[in-house]
Formats: sequence, C-alpha cells, structure tokens
Amino acid sequence: MKCNSREIAVAANAIALILSKDKTADELNVLGNLIVAVGSLILTIAAQEESNSSKS
Repeated sequence: MKCNSREIAVAANAIALILSKDKTADELNVLGNLIVAVGSLILTIAAQEESNSSKS
C-alpha cells in the first residue's frame, strides 16, 4: 500500500467518522478498544518479521 501521510490521515478520519455514526459511547469504547488491539497485534507481527529477517 503506497500512500503519503496526508492521504493516510484523511482515510483514517473518514473511517473513524463512518464507523462511529449512530453509535453509543459504550459501542464506541468497544470499537475503539478493538481497533487498538488489532493495531497492537499487527505491530507485534511486523516487529517479529523484521527481527527474523535481520537474523537471516
């Protein structure tokens, strides 16, 4: 995926607005925590892959 930082920021903003429409505060908290958890796992996977490739 090739995007510049501004395009990523605009996309993230649009996704947040779309996902948050007509949600309660509790639903937004659950959704936000889910997104943070997924992001953390993706970063962990990327770090492990980078670590493995640097050992080769």
